[in-house]
Amino acid sequence: MRKARDLVGLPVVDLEQGEHVGEVRDVLFTPEGTFHSFLLERGGLLSTARILSRSSLHAVGEDAITTPDRASIEEYRDEVGLIRSLIEGDIHFIGKDVLTQSGTLLGSVEDVYMDEEMHTIVGYEISEGFLMDLRQGRKVLPAHPEIMMGTHTLIVPDDTELTEAL
Repeated sequence: MRKARDLVGLPVVDLEQGEHVGEVRDVLFTPEGTFHSFLLERGGLLSTARILSRSSLHAVGEDAITTPDRASIEEYRDEVGLIRSLIEGDIHFIGKDVLTQSGTLLGSVEDVYMDEEMHTIVGYEISEGFLMDLRQGRKVLPAHPEIMMGTHTLIVPDDTELTEAL
């Protein structure tokens, strides 16, 4: 398993020219929780956001992400507004409260765990607060289809239990 936040900041290298073509700024997911792409540049007033999609990856290593060539970098478009991001998109994971359907706060999302193939979200790292993190460490909310993502919260069934960190 890989933590998505560990991928932020990694350089992206084009294998055709051996050049650094960007840096991962955010990790993007589909509404179903599958990996969509890496956001390399945020769009500004005069530029458009650029992404490296999952289909254009060569490898995701410990120290860099590689792509076959510079042409693999695409302009980012999400006209429907469904793409979710790790850190700071319109719909993002980090900082969201995790709340049971009956209103019990379990903590807040600090990171997302992805499977080794970088395909799907397998869990969410949950902080129960600074002091609890120091005493007991962070917990994990295993991913399952019953998790509903709201604007400010992840809503989980009442019988949801957090597990020890992976």
